[in-house]
Amino acid sequence: MDTSVLTVMFTDLVGSVKMYNKVSDSIAVELVKNLEAQVQEVLPRFRGKMIKSTGDGQLLTFEDAPNATRAALEVHRLCDLLARNKMTDIFVRIALHTGEVFHGDNDIHGNSVNLAARLLTVCGACETCVSAESWASMQQEDRKGFLPHGPEVFKGFTRYTRVYKKPNPNPLTDVTFRPESIGGDDTSLVVTESMPKHQKYVAVLDHPQVKKTFEIKEGETHVLGRAPECGTVVPDKMFSGTHMALAVVDGVLWVFDLQSSNGIVFRGKKIKRRKPVSVNDMIQLPTGNLQFKLP
Repeated sequence: MDTSVLTVMFTDLVGSVKMYNKVSDSIAVELVKNLEAQVQEVLPRFRGKMIKSTGDGQLLTFEDAPNATRAALEVHRLCDLLARNKMTDIFVRIALHTGEVFHGDNDIHGNSVNLAARLLTVCGACETCVSAESWASMQQEDRKGFLPHGPEVFKGFTRYTRVYKKPNPNPLTDVTFRPESIGGDDTSLVVTESMPKHQKYVAVLDHPQVKKTFEIKEGETHVLGRAPECGTVVPDKMFSGTHMALAVVDGVLWVFDLQSSNGIVFRGKKIKRRKPVSVNDMIQLPTGNLQFKLP
């Protein structure tokens, strides 16, 4: 199977279900096909290729991240024009990741494709999200308008990924991005600015079946769950295969919920995707708890 390094783009229409309910199916399908055709028409300008339709979006590839970033701007522009002309509240979100892909059966495969797809889960309407790998090869001009979103650990991956976001204005709404993009909640990167920074943390797991103390250093990711590939295996049916992850990024310890069925709780509230924590903080697991200390 042939391989190459490409920038993978996923697009996804936000509000498509609402649009289908608002107008007839035939009109909605026509709008989606119209946008898809317009996107395909501009791809050669950005050295892009359409791999396939994903229903309410597309899987595309580009020779490099700068071209993909500029193409993302054009896709947002095309969607905005469609929204303006048809007076419909439909928006697009876009995720980019650069890495090795495998070619076969008129499709692409591999972890680079999977990671780009996962990026969409943290991307809001009218946003473009890029991974650190894409960011590294983007030119300064292409980086304008992007905001650091911070680290994310996605289900199926054992290392954190730095994410950058760019909000794109929309003609029909002033709400162009979700609160975490600009620090509007306690999971944002902004709240970490005043937190004490340490290069190493100690996690103390207190579970009926597993008593364990382990270190997490700057740049490391540690996954907990039932799966044998986890850094800490907890043979408890209340835990998912890959239940949660810990990572130290720029001196801050982050806790990530990996779409677990029973979740993790901090100060009485369920962690929704991620949370920065401090020394002496404790999180409640489905069974037992995890406390953080300094070495």
